[in-house]
Amino acid sequence: MHPVRAALLVIAASAALTGCKFVETAELQAKAAQASAATPQNADDWEARVVPHFQSSAVPVATLRSALADKGLDGAGAQYGHREGGEGTPFTYVANVSGKIVDANTQSRAATASVDTDGDGTADVTLQLGPVIRGTAIRDALPFISFTDYENQIEFARLAKAFNADAYEKVLEAIPREDLVGKTVTALGAVTVRKADETFLVTPVSVDLAP
Repeated sequence: MHPVRAALLVIAASAALTGCKFVETAELQAKAAQASAATPQNADDWEARVVPHFQSSAVPVATLRSALADKGLDGAGAQYGHREGGEGTPFTYVANVSGKIVDANTQSRAATASVDTDGDGTADVTLQLGPVIRGTAIRDALPFISFTDYENQIEFARLAKAFNADAYEKVLEAIPREDLVGKTVTALGAVTVRKADETFLVTPVSVDLAP
């Protein structure tokens, strides 16, 4: 092909591509809208949905312990828990914690308070105090939150971090770090249980302290 003619064909092809406009299909538009809507969480979710769910669904720690002992992980989970994943994934519970703080680790950024809820002098619940909060229990305790509503695993993980940040900023940050041992604590929180006899690691959404 003559060089000049080849060059003209390249220019024409480039011009044609420049003039092209890609039109999104309905499916792509729907996915884009879904991704845009799936923000980590709405600003009002904490007070409007999260806290009310915990208040209405909390089960006393003693009740959870009895259910786990009598019915095992799956039986207790079916009665009191929630899990987003399928069979084999752990259940997460909304727990009502009431007892005496017998130990506290407040020097770490992942601060905790150890609570004796059955009066035997030994801690059976660990309350996370933050600011570093481990796990995704708050998110995983909420039946109105589904992975399928989010674009991908990264967005779903961001949601868990957002709930943990809310827990710290709205509840845990104000808890005094001094002289916690010996105080009576009442808390509502989320706990993911992987072994029936483990010490519950609870992420609180509300905490009350008394001398």
